Amino acid sequence: MIYTIAEVMKMLIKLQGIKKAFGEKKIFNHLNLEIKRGEIFALIGPNGVGKTTLMRMILNWDRDFEGEYLKEEGIKIGYSPETPVFPEILSGRQVLEYYMEVRGFDKSFYRKESVRLMEKVGLSLKDTRVKNYSKGMKQRLAVAQALIGDPDLLLLDEPSAGQDFLGQQQMQDLIAELKKDKKGILLNSHLLYDVEKVADRGIIIMNEKICREFTRDDFKKISLADMFLELAKEVRYEGSY
Repeated sequence: MIYTIAEVMKMLIKLQGIKKAFGEKKIFNHLNLEIKRGEIFALIGPNGVGKTTLMRMILNWDRDFEGEYLKEEGIKIGYSPETPVFPEILSGRQVLEYYMEVRGFDKSFYRKESVRLMEKVGLSLKDTRVKNYSKGMKQRLAVAQALIGDPDLLLLDEPSAGQDFLGQQQMQDLIAELKKDKKGILLNSHLLYDVEKVADRGIIIMNEKICREFTRDDFKKISLADMFLELAKEVRYEGSY
C-alpha cells in the first residue's frame, strides 16, 4: 500500500505481519493494523481471540511476537483495562492523584486535574472510596486514569462494561469528543450497537486472522451485529461468542 505524506503524518502506530502464539495456540497469523490521529478504530471479535493481548502488545507489555511494530516517536498512550483494579481504600480523586504522582506530575497540578478528569468522565462522587463504586463507576475511573497526561492514543478495553443505558450514551459522547481532540482511539467492545455509533473503521478477528475490515459506510447496508453473525457462520467459528 502506498501512503500520501498527509496520511503518514496522521499515523500513530502501524503493525505489519504480526504473528503471536501461546504455546501451540496461534493468536494472530500475519495481522496488519494502522491507527491514525482523529479516528476511532474498533477491534471486534469473540472472547479469547486476542483483543486484549493486542493492546498489551501495543503497550509493549508483551513483546513475544513476530512482525513489525512502528509508532510515531514520542507518542503518549493511555490505557483503560477491561477489569480495572484500584486501591479500594482510596477515593476516586486520590486514585488519580496517585497515578499522577507516580508519573512525576507536580503536586500543584494534582487537585485541579483530578477533578477535571472525573467531571470529564461523568463521575461526581470524587471523595467516595473506590470500594463503594459500582462496576460502571470503576470503568469510568479507568478511562479518567487513561486520560492522565493528555495521551495521543487511547486504548479503551470495554469502556462501557457495567454501564447503564445513560452511562453507555455518555461514554459514546466522550469517545466522540476525544476524536474531535484529534486523539487516536482503539476501541474494544462487545456492545456492537455502541461501536456502530462511533467507529470510523475497524476489523473483526476470528480464527487467528482478520476476517473482515469495515468502515462506517458499510453500516448503511448491514448492521455490525448482523455482519458479525454472518461472518461467524461463514468462517465456521466454533468458539464462544
